[in-house]
Amino acid sequence: MQSGNWDTDVSCKIHAIIKTFNHLYRVIQLKDAYQDIDEGIVVDEISEVGLEIAKSAPPRIYLYPVSQIFMIMNDLSQLKSNLKHVKRLQSNVTYKLDKQLHSLLEVVKDEDSPGTLDMRLIEKKFYDITKTLLKLNHLTEKVSVMPKRWEKKKASRGYNQYGYGIVCLPGIHANEDNLKRLAVFRDVKREFEGLRDDEQRICLLSFAVFPVNQEVNRTMLMYWWIGEGILPVRGADDAMRNILGEFTEKKLIEPVANKRKVEPSSYKMTPFVHASVVLISNEIGVFDIYHQGRQPAMKKSLLKKVCLVEMSSGQPEAIGRRMAPADIETVFNVSERLPDFIFKWFSSMKRLKVLYLGRWERNEREVEVDSHGLMKDLSLMTKLRFLSFQGITTIISITALKLHELIVLDLRGCYNLEELPDDIDGLRSLVHLDLTGCDALVNIPLRLSFLDNLEVIKGFVVADEREIACKLSHLKYLKKLKKLSVIVYRKDFSLDDLRTAIEEISALENLKVRWRSYEPKKTTKTLGGDNEPRLLVRTVTRLFASNQLKEKVSLPINLRKLELRRFPDSKLPDWLQPQNLIYLKKLHLGSSRHLKKFSDSLPEMQSKCTIEVLRLKYLQKLKVDWIELKELYFPNLHFLEIYDCPRVTFCPCDGEGIWRRNICVDL
Repeated sequence: MQSGNWDTDVSCKIHAIIKTFNHLYRVIQLKDAYQDIDEGIVVDEISEVGLEIAKSAPPRIYLYPVSQIFMIMNDLSQLKSNLKHVKRLQSNVTYKLDKQLHSLLEVVKDEDSPGTLDMRLIEKKFYDITKTLLKLNHLTEKVSVMPKRWEKKKASRGYNQYGYGIVCLPGIHANEDNLKRLAVFRDVKREFEGLRDDEQRICLLSFAVFPVNQEVNRTMLMYWWIGEGILPVRGADDAMRNILGEFTEKKLIEPVANKRKVEPSSYKMTPFVHASVVLISNEIGVFDIYHQGRQPAMKKSLLKKVCLVEMSSGQPEAIGRRMAPADIETVFNVSERLPDFIFKWFSSMKRLKVLYLGRWERNEREVEVDSHGLMKDLSLMTKLRFLSFQGITTIISITALKLHELIVLDLRGCYNLEELPDDIDGLRSLVHLDLTGCDALVNIPLRLSFLDNLEVIKGFVVADEREIACKLSHLKYLKKLKKLSVIVYRKDFSLDDLRTAIEEISALENLKVRWRSYEPKKTTKTLGGDNEPRLLVRTVTRLFASNQLKEKVSLPINLRKLELRRFPDSKLPDWLQPQNLIYLKKLHLGSSRHLKKFSDSLPEMQSKCTIEVLRLKYLQKLKVDWIELKELYFPNLHFLEIYDCPRVTFCPCDGEGIWRRNICVDL
């Protein structure tokens, strides 16, 4: 093939795949027996920019394949936009596209018989195509345009055969021997050896997993260290604070500055300290990833820990018998975008305690897996304590998990996740459940209220009260629940409804609630089958146990932090007015378009409000001045943050809307 015709040839192949998807979409529409003819509009052509079918509802049964078509079309468009940089990859790209086109044509060759389509086969083909396109797009993004005189230099050192830059130790030393001669290495090693126990040493060496100059989130570290058994399950926050505080004092790590907080949420290492910690980790055999002048590699360390790095799937160790996964205790995904090659290890990993398969960064690094393959053997890893799928976009549902020792389930950023398993109570040891950013989640299974060890729930959903689901009021049975964040999709759910629902959650200390303007699609569930008797008996028993209600309801007595955003009320109810907040320490009110004042009338004397930290954001109509705010409503105020509240006036805040009293307070 002539190089001048390569662009045209690949464009033609992309166009051919688009036409095939167009035909396949029409056949799927015909197969959907539940879709009324009057509901849909048959699409005659699908554009390359995107499938403009918003005017017609997709088939109800085959919504997943249709959504995959949209995703694949976006990948195709991205691939086409990168073609100008990938002439050197022409033979590879052409071969892979030919293969996928042939595979698609095989699936739809019986175009006049939609009833013969195997939808499971089609979904598998979609996954294969998505995986191939992701690899091709990744290759094309990495190819840069440079003068020819640089190409030889580029190929000689610092890049692998795929054109990827090799991530190695920072160039602050010529080699590892030189690093050992530096005073900073000796200082780091002395501080490392002076740590009080092996658990603290493992915590410090955990930073060797991450690339240099990266911010590492405190919550992610806490989840990980709980899974490793380093932090206690109860009181993990305090233990975490002590460890990071000691590392900071010894100048081994430094907090990422955030003026709006006293206690940082992220940490990082300076390049010299990071290089020293990486070298110490390699020598001890805790983590073994980075070496000077070599591409990061997936290896099993002496302490039975494996880190997945970019292109791990192409290493010989990706084969199960080469890795010998039976004794692996930790699998941590550092940079692999397609980690599903490890699924074949699952049935052998009987000692695995930590499986961090998603992304750890705050940025939107793409991680995709075959959801069906992921769930197949997951329950075989009976020793698993920490499971993270953070940011994996292809997970739509979580199947039944019999992980009786699981303590932390991290599903942050799984924005296509629509449902959790009904028998979620099989996770009987679960303490932390994080559903933050699961925007497609319809409801919470009723049996969540049976998990008596739960202390933290983030992303709890309040939606249609008519559905069989766990209601907010059911959480009163979780006697250890201390931290709760809630997403409300009901317009008729007021602040008074919130108070009534949470008043009996006796241990609750931290509550965050956000109202949203739209509701995810619903999947109606009813009681039935073998689950019905157990659910009814337990529900009735608990109803009788709590049939005596207080005449006067209030906030839970242990609640110390309350955050409310986009609440629908135009005024604060009596129980939320400052003079009645006699236990609360931190209050955040935000994004209310109607709130005008804190109380019906201005207090005549100073209130007994105990609020020390107050945050007011996006309250366009709230009217109050500094004297009223500080002297009458919140006399114990230590910290104030104001943002986009034009009628809150005369406050002595700095240019970022921050005021601090000269007293250190934990924010």
